[in-house]
Amino acid sequence: MAVDFHWHARDEEQSVQDTVAHSLAVAGACGLDAIAAMPNTKRPLTTLERCREYLSLAPNDSGVGFFVHIGVTADVEQVKRAVDATRKDSRIIGMKMYWDHSTGNLGITREDDQFRVMETLAKEGYKGVLVCHLENPQFNNDALYNPKEPSSWNRKCRPEISEISSLMLAERFASAVGFLGTIHVAHVSTREAVDMIWAYTGAVRLSCGVTPHHAFLDDSYLDGPNGAHHKCNPPLRVKETQEGLLERLLDGRIPIIESDHAPHTEEAKRGDRPPSGIASGTAWPFVRDELRRRGMVEERLFEVTHMNACNLYGIDVWPSGRGPDYEKLRVLEGDYAFDAFRHLKPNV
Repeated sequence: MAVDFHWHARDEEQSVQDTVAHSLAVAGACGLDAIAAMPNTKRPLTTLERCREYLSLAPNDSGVGFFVHIGVTADVEQVKRAVDATRKDSRIIGMKMYWDHSTGNLGITREDDQFRVMETLAKEGYKGVLVCHLENPQFNNDALYNPKEPSSWNRKCRPEISEISSLMLAERFASAVGFLGTIHVAHVSTREAVDMIWAYTGAVRLSCGVTPHHAFLDDSYLDGPNGAHHKCNPPLRVKETQEGLLERLLDGRIPIIESDHAPHTEEAKRGDRPPSGIASGTAWPFVRDELRRRGMVEERLFEVTHMNACNLYGIDVWPSGRGPDYEKLRVLEGDYAFDAFRHLKPNV
């Protein structure tokens, strides 16, 4: 009984990693009522037609709602068409803006381009959710990654200041242009970003969500025997930061859990430059149990796993009350290269 509006379902040219049908089966086995896909597929979801083509991949009998985000680029005319697409198809529930490169080629790295995108969204009167992958290219240097020291991904390549400074920039641009929507900081990974959003009293609507891997895993896993399978964007952080994020989830400062489910193949992850992403969608039942064990009451659990996300997007997803199908989930998660959450699971 939850929704997950941050899911990378892959498919098409990337079907060896995952498919929409398989993603929906996993979501159903986890007890989810709906998922929303991100747009950085091989052929990105940047037009109305492309979004509808991708939506058509969902089987009609999955029992799990399927939505998408449309990606924005530095092309102002594309941004205008993307706004129009959200008004023509309610299954396109929001927009996604990458403030630096991640998986795919949707990164908008120049500050003047970032400003123009925000300005265009304001002029077009966009009032919906703008999911932001916030990392600042000025502080990122992927060339510093050392495969013999994978925690370098956090400590050298994409440090915490990258997210913090990018959030400050996004808020400044949004305020300057009179942005009418909500900036949702995806996969928030720093205590400072959470606290900035929590204490913010300005004119821009801000929100954030944390992933299971940022809440429960720290960057020591990167230097372990399966370190490449724990590489993600933004990176896993030091233990103190991870514990601070979990504390903020438990005490209410973080309103939403989102998986950022992003599987890759074993072959890709074993290369010298492994791609970023963790197949976190399978962790949902175990994360809920762990939060209960740590004292989160059922009302609060429903808020962070269902209600707050639906309220953010302004959509109604009726809670089915369906629980996890653990037997089916064990079979489906075996299709992924690695389970990063086995330590949370009983009898494993």
